[in-house]
Amino acid sequence: MPLEQLTSHLGDGQQLTQEASGRYVARDVLLDRLPVSQAIFEVDSEKGLTNLAYEFAIDDMTEVLAGLRARHGQPLSTNVEHSSRNEQIWVWNTGDDLITAVKKDANEQQNFLISYRPSRLRPESL
Repeated sequence: MPLEQLTSHLGDGQQLTQEASGRYVARDVLLDRLPVSQAIFEVDSEKGLTNLAYEFAIDDMTEVLAGLRARHGQPLSTNVEHSSRNEQIWVWNTGDDLITAVKKDANEQQNFLISYRPSRLRPESL
């Protein structure tokens, strides 16, 4: 998806801010009817959209994970614990996309992120 198509997909009035070369951020958008505090898009001038990440409110985590499980099945999951942080990670390889969901608890703050990027390995080739 080229940048122009991405801009029109976000809709009128939605501000897309360039943070770095090829990296754009939209704040306070809706994914269907679910609020997304921040969406990050990486766009290559030749390939179009190469990476996409959404930041959701922690209260929406259960609904988002349930939707991903319903659509793509059971994920690979793991926990990472370090002295000051704890992360739960869920991964789906759809064959086309690699979807990673991360719940991060650090310094008394919780974040929930979902990222999409093209899969480099098709599961059927294993």
